[in-house]
Amino acid sequence: MECYGGMGKTNGLSPDESENELCLSNNNVVDKNDLRKVELLSDEDGREYGYMTGLTAEDIMKKVFQSEEHAYEFYGRLGKCNGFGVRKGDYAKDEDGSVVRRRFFCNRAGLRDGKHYNKLDRKRCHRPETRTNCQALMSVYLDKGSSVWKVRKVILVHNHELIPTGMVHMIRSFRAISDSAKAHMDGMHTYGFPTSKILGYMAGIAGGYSSLGFTKKDA
Repeated sequence: MECYGGMGKTNGLSPDESENELCLSNNNVVDKNDLRKVELLSDEDGREYGYMTGLTAEDIMKKVFQSEEHAYEFYGRLGKCNGFGVRKGDYAKDEDGSVVRRRFFCNRAGLRDGKHYNKLDRKRCHRPETRTNCQALMSVYLDKGSSVWKVRKVILVHNHELIPTGMVHMIRSFRAISDSAKAHMDGMHTYGFPTSKILGYMAGIAGGYSSLGFTKKDA
């Protein structure tokens, strides 16, 4: 077992950010190579994310990461496995201006600002409300003693329905156009095909729009 001492009071953080000592096994260290071994979740084989499906809050509290970005990538994969989108939240810096704490949220955290509902000159209808003030999150901090990022707090309970596995790739934070798809679209645009026709063609090949992994807005 590797034991990492708590960080105590870090410059720029309040005393309540201090951590108790945690003893972590080597297999809890998550680096970029480990993340690359986990392929994107597909409709055909949800087992690729199987090892993340049963993670408890206690399991996640034991994880350590080589960087803030690795921690965010981990939380994103956790969300993709369990049916919720993710986004970066607030952060704290030390006296040198380096980020030493960051929170990652469910993409349905918070509520839409009331000012958007009070506009008198609105020309379009309000977009459907998607935020539910969900409290699910993962908070990480930099342990300067060991130069790794550790989990300070995690909440796994959501106050909304989770997205089914077959549709999770359409959550905004997970949608993406692959390089090959982008090249294909650019080529068809060159010959004058409109985007709607191109997407229809690609959806036919993929087996439906839900299998594309992106929308017309992304294109």
